[in-house]
Amino acid sequence: MWLDISLTIILLLIMLILPPVLDGIERKIRAKIHSRIGPPSIMQTWYDIRKLFAKELVVTDTGYIMFFIAITLFSMTILALFLLPTGFMNIFSRDNISLLLFSIFILAIQLIWMLLSVAPSNPYSTIGVFREALLGMVNELFFMLGLFALLVYVNGLSFTHLISTSYSITYVLILLLLASYAYVSSGRIPFDIAEAEPELASGILIEFSGPLLGMVLYSNLVKRAILYGFVANLIILPLLGELNLLLKILLFFISLLIIWIIYSVTSIIFARTRVDLAPKTLFFFYLLVTILITITWLLRV
Repeated sequence: MWLDISLTIILLLIMLILPPVLDGIERKIRAKIHSRIGPPSIMQTWYDIRKLFAKELVVTDTGYIMFFIAITLFSMTILALFLLPTGFMNIFSRDNISLLLFSIFILAIQLIWMLLSVAPSNPYSTIGVFREALLGMVNELFFMLGLFALLVYVNGLSFTHLISTSYSITYVLILLLLASYAYVSSGRIPFDIAEAEPELASGILIEFSGPLLGMVLYSNLVKRAILYGFVANLIILPLLGELNLLLKILLFFISLLIIWIIYSVTSIIFARTRVDLAPKTLFFFYLLVTILITITWLLRV
């Protein structure tokens, strides 16, 4: 019992430290592809976050509401992290409904991101929430459909049920749908229409600065790690079998790194899509995958 608790805490700390480092690696890769020098170190994102926390907290008219929502976002992100297996089924992920609870937390985090858009009294932020809501209606709907298919396929509500799952065409298609959801939800190009960085004044974070901005940006990086860790678990849990515990943990973090790099390179290759095209394109892609899942399910393949 104490070993489980100790290992859970250690892996939780690693997952809290790792996301800005992975973002630093991504920035180096992006700079290399663009033939730029890039940041001097993979720790640059940590340095940026530390610098933001060192700045003065400037509170606007709705600053206290924004601060409360940011704290809620961080708290929900940490709770979701507790439920995520990291190559090791901790005391939380072994729960009979851990997979379902994890998914509920993910949906809640996405909802809080929309609330962050509403909190500031800024027209550009309001535009951001409409963009986020438009994309979210499609993304969250098909996530719930994909999750339902996954829960029925593994015949359970816990991460532990994934261990006894066998690969099939149906499972691969479910994995494709949920991996696509993780990509879109992490705000990757071409679907980062809510917070479009190249625009002069835009997005849900326009009113955020200093420690508040640092907390939100850090929460977003941890959310990315959680989403990609979820995809990593869908890939590796059916393959782990009787592997040594340390090998399982190592395999999880290697998978997390590879998925992060694949998603980052993919976002570099694509160009940002138009606001009106993103939901339509996503809808037809998800619809096609959902139809294929239904067909393969009926054919038992």
